[in-house]
Amino acid sequence: MKKQCYVAIAIAILVGAVGIGTKAQSRNRQLLTVNIPFAFNAGSKTLPAGEYTLMVVNPASDRNVLQIRSSDGHTSVLTQTTDIIGKSSPQAKLVFRRYGDQYFLSQAWVAGERTGVATLKSSAERQLQNELAKTGKKSEMVAVNAK
Repeated sequence: MKKQCYVAIAIAILVGAVGIGTKAQSRNRQLLTVNIPFAFNAGSKTLPAGEYTLMVVNPASDRNVLQIRSSDGHTSVLTQTTDIIGKSSPQAKLVFRRYGDQYFLSQAWVAGERTGVATLKSSAERQLQNELAKTGKKSEMVAVNAK
């Protein structure tokens, strides 16, 4: 009886480990390439307009880190994200919050996936949001298609 119990526990652990490994492998392959037509903020850094690649660098974690790198390799930033669930879209995209003429990276979505990642608001974004709230203005969401 004890042996059967141990075997059942071992199988449950093995199935769980395989499931986690499969999730990590599928998220690890997700690489977005996007041409962003405006300067934007990601984390604590302002990045110029241009072509960027985005990749989750620690896909097995529930607090993912998103790497944003310019196509020429001169600019790179890491920003912490959380998983979000939404509707599946046929097109990969990045979503930005716009406050006047300033853009802040908000979300990244891969084509065909119902799970995306959302960035945490930086202190600069929170401060700008508070200043605009005093004037009654709100942010707008802007989407940019990715490959």
